[in-house]
Amino acid sequence: MPPKVSVLITLYNKAPFVGEAIQSVLAQTYTDLEVLVVDDASTDGGLDVVRAFSDPRIRILESPVNTGRPAAANRGFAAARGDHVAILDADDIMLPGRIARQVEHMEKFPAVDVLGSWVSTFGAYERAMHGPVAHDAIRVNMFFDNAIVYGSCMIRRALLLNTGIRCDEAWRHQGMDVLFLFDLGHRGGYANIPEVLTRYRVGAQNMRHGRDQRTELAFQTRAKFDRVGLSASDADIGMHLTLLGLLPHGPLPDARALRDWVVRLKAWNEGAGVYPAKLFADEVEGRWRSLFHRFADREPRTALLHAWLSGNISVGTMYYLAKVSLVGPKTSEV
Repeated sequence: MPPKVSVLITLYNKAPFVGEAIQSVLAQTYTDLEVLVVDDASTDGGLDVVRAFSDPRIRILESPVNTGRPAAANRGFAAARGDHVAILDADDIMLPGRIARQVEHMEKFPAVDVLGSWVSTFGAYERAMHGPVAHDAIRVNMFFDNAIVYGSCMIRRALLLNTGIRCDEAWRHQGMDVLFLFDLGHRGGYANIPEVLTRYRVGAQNMRHGRDQRTELAFQTRAKFDRVGLSASDADIGMHLTLLGLLPHGPLPDARALRDWVVRLKAWNEGAGVYPAKLFADEVEGRWRSLFHRFADREPRTALLHAWLSGNISVGTMYYLAKVSLVGPKTSEV
């Protein structure tokens, strides 16, 4: 009999961490599982760490050459035997009850195909990551952000088999996991369990380490726009990155142009009907409003225009602007 759950771990040069990741799977309270380790030609002895385990539930898929993380993940999806595929990055840790909670949820809610959970980080810094719980809210947030964490996910294998959706093997930027989940959410149901069930290790081993996040997110944003049929210029992409909270080096964008992008985004979705209109509009407006204090800390005059465009010229607004004007602007952000 095949196992109920295949836990997929893609491995490339994470020897210091992969043993702890595997041990966290073997320690699960739910035991009807296999641990599928797809090694992508590691050169640091990570495969030897995996081989040192004697548990028969561990299966290893080796590659003679490095093919990249998307291709390695796809080999794992093809080889998985369980009804559900649980993802764990090779440097992360499952809490002991994660698989049991996710299987229980998937069986109780058959409309859920991609099930994540809240996550806590450890390593370079500690932070709780609490994303939205329900399908529509996650879908809307995924247009802007990453509301469901790949390394926390359990995916119905039937969704993978029926849709043929896989990771883009040509993708060479960070975010292949975000785009993969983005695609799945347009064909199946999302949910997040509102509990921390996975711990995400932050450090130099992460793919995003040392990369310019505005550049990387620009590639990812363009890919999302293409998928939903949203036409956007390079200037629009720049405005969108600011709306996401990634302020540019140097001068801030013109607040009028940014407000115009907000209006156009809402109009596009109302016409295209890709996302629930109110949820989408609320998300866009919330992100617009959240920029006031960050603008004020950098350029009070831009923040004043932002407040005027928002209809938010209040005593509190003017007091904050006066205070930061006396202190002086903060240094530029990325």
